[in-house]
Amino acid sequence: MHEVSVMRNLLNIVEAAAERERAERIDVIHLRIGEMAGINFESLKFAFEILSKGTRAEGGKLEYDKVGLLGRCSGCSCEFSPDDLVFRCPECGSGRVDIIAGREMEVDYILLDEEGS
Repeated sequence: MHEVSVMRNLLNIVEAAAERERAERIDVIHLRIGEMAGINFESLKFAFEILSKGTRAEGGKLEYDKVGLLGRCSGCSCEFSPDDLVFRCPECGSGRVDIIAGREMEVDYILLDEEGS
């Protein structure tokens, strides 16, 4: 379950951002997770609930948007969403396809409760 180490690193990143902003609490962490990122969101959420205890994120929410798989043909530059794991250009039939979206796992935004608010 590599989601635990991913969440540990993610919490370090958002804690540092909250510290810079002098926030008392992290209310929401919103992620963008590609469908081929190899991240199970339910496992990530479970790790968040455990690892956020005692941090600014304790009691906060973890949310995400799923990023669909998008490929670009190296031959004709056609962009398409593959239907299955056979990446073949629907325009020219080439198998030379670069994945341009769908492998990311990134913090989209965090909502902070600032001191004195």
